[in-house]
Amino acid sequence: MKVFRKLATPLMLVAVVCLAGLGSGCEYAKKVIAKDKVNQGAILYNQGRMKEAQEFFKEATEMDGNNPIAWLYYGATLVKDYKNLSGADRDKVANEALDVYKKAIDLAGSNCKTVDNARSYIATIYDDLGNADMNREWLLKRAEDEACSTKEIKATTYYSIAVKFWTISYDETTRYAEKGSTDPFHYRNMDYPAALPDKKKAEEAVTRGLEFIDKALAVDPEYVDALFYKGLLYRERQKLTKEEAKRKELDQMAQKISDEASALQKKKEEAAAKAAAEQPAPQG
Repeated sequence: MKVFRKLATPLMLVAVVCLAGLGSGCEYAKKVIAKDKVNQGAILYNQGRMKEAQEFFKEATEMDGNNPIAWLYYGATLVKDYKNLSGADRDKVANEALDVYKKAIDLAGSNCKTVDNARSYIATIYDDLGNADMNREWLLKRAEDEACSTKEIKATTYYSIAVKFWTISYDETTRYAEKGSTDPFHYRNMDYPAALPDKKKAEEAVTRGLEFIDKALAVDPEYVDALFYKGLLYRERQKLTKEEAKRKELDQMAQKISDEASALQKKKEEAAAKAAAEQPAPQG
């Protein structure tokens, strides 16, 4: 018994099983111990003990390299790591996390929960790295996977992409705002050579933003936040438009959309309040 107790650490136990059973028994033992390591790592992760958790997850991937959950959790600890780093070290760990999540996707098969989780993290990492194109590509992988994407995922993903395009335009038009102007949507003079690239960037962002906000609303016509941002995107177009007649038209469109969004929001709030009031009182 004393000898067995000394051998009964996870790695030594695997060796004992492999020698005793060989073949499939060895692989089974590794999978069981790897799963246990994931469970122990998850407990530590939830306690905020990241470094200890990371060791368990890493060991789990080494023992059972085909376990997508182990790779998923390991990636989460690497994300925590790079967020506390800077410069080349930050980029190195972030790219390591990307590789880990892509590995999880490769192993996940038809497990939509794991695939979606990994894609969401990958999109976030690319956003943190300042790679807007890859961020958008992975967001769209989430939204447009017919096997895994839900209505909510589609709508919120299209919405978030639209908001990013709005931000691009807003940042540009804000730079060219006239000091002291009382009209927040006044025309931005960006028609001189030095400013034309910025104007083009803003115009393209508005066009793409409206494209994605319409996709979000096609999925969920009562998406209040998407409606509000549709109005804001028309405000951006108003800022970039010089012709007064067209500016007035855009102003009316933006205001109409904003009013519709406000009315829909009020309707939803009233419905929620009514539903809450109709709930039976808790029993004493």
